[in-house]
Amino acid sequence: MGPDPVLDDHVRDDAGGVWIVTGWIVGLVVYAGVVLAWHAGFTAAAPFVVIPAVLVVMIGAGNLLSGRRPGQPAPRFNRPDPVPLTALRRDRTTPADHGDADGTPAGGPGPGR
Repeated sequence: MGPDPVLDDHVRDDAGGVWIVTGWIVGLVVYAGVVLAWHAGFTAAAPFVVIPAVLVVMIGAGNLLSGRRPGQPAPRFNRPDPVPLTALRRDRTTPADHGDADGTPAGGPGPGR
């Protein structure tokens, strides 16, 4: 008898949760290292300390001010209805309105000209 396939087949269904936690931990450790380097006198690390903090504050403020609230529908933006192409014409009349239903081009030879 060989190995039992039911016992050897491990189910790995964490839906990426372990990688999300790992990313957060590694990111915080790297950020702490940059902050430590900045405090140690490495002034070139200042943008790497300030910019992420500003981005976190801006994203958080945006979520607090205009984020979705439970029980409310998503916001609808007021967009005007599209303008029909016929409304964009200068001359809204047709040749039939002028009595030129014979299809004579404007300015060409025809009766009454």
